[in-house]
Amino acid sequence: MSEASANESSDAEDGMLGVLIADDHSLFRRGLEMVLSSEPDIDVLAEAGDGDEAVRLATSHQPDLVLMDVRMPTVSGIEATREIKQAIPQAKILMLTISDEEEDLYEAIKAGASGYLLKEISIDEVADAVRAVHAGQSLITPSMASKLLDEFASMAKKGEEKEQVPAPKLTEREMEVLSLVAQGLGNREIARELFISENTVKNHVRNILEKLHLHSRMEAVVYAVREKLLDIK
Repeated sequence: MSEASANESSDAEDGMLGVLIADDHSLFRRGLEMVLSSEPDIDVLAEAGDGDEAVRLATSHQPDLVLMDVRMPTVSGIEATREIKQAIPQAKILMLTISDEEEDLYEAIKAGASGYLLKEISIDEVADAVRAVHAGQSLITPSMASKLLDEFASMAKKGEEKEQVPAPKLTEREMEVLSLVAQGLGNREIARELFISENTVKNHVRNILEKLHLHSRMEAVVYAVREKLLDIK
């Protein structure tokens, strides 16, 4: 979708999931746009070819989710993610990239990304990934997830070796919710597990992020492992 056409309908229709595509390869953007636009519940609001444009279009269109490449001109996808999360905290960011660098994965999580998928994923699977992340799940390509678990273990070990500043105190229920988030459960699954409403789960997650001064569920799990709040096997 061109910027001009996007401006004619800057917000997704009621009940539609509004998506912004940010990638510096025009053919890849067009392929994503064609696939996602064919979905009855997804509205591609705009396309950005660099990081600056991604931040600007996200601010003006207020998407529910941004598909973000890591390596882009002007401003990196990671920095653009950080700026978008500051401007639109409720927006979900799903990184879709060729970069399998561990540092990019960690920095994307710290910036507030809710998912990190390599472009080896079938383009036909992207719509389901978009829906899953929008629904509260955290998605990582399996090969990258193993690297993240290794980092969890490393951070936990370092936490034993140095004196820690006391972490903000979470309630027993918040700890239960955080533990289930760490297992990859979405809000609906957590609600069923704890016999509470989905809205209550959302409130707990919001309170956890506020207490820990974090931006995403995934970042909360990283923090929890680092601070020894959770024991990830």
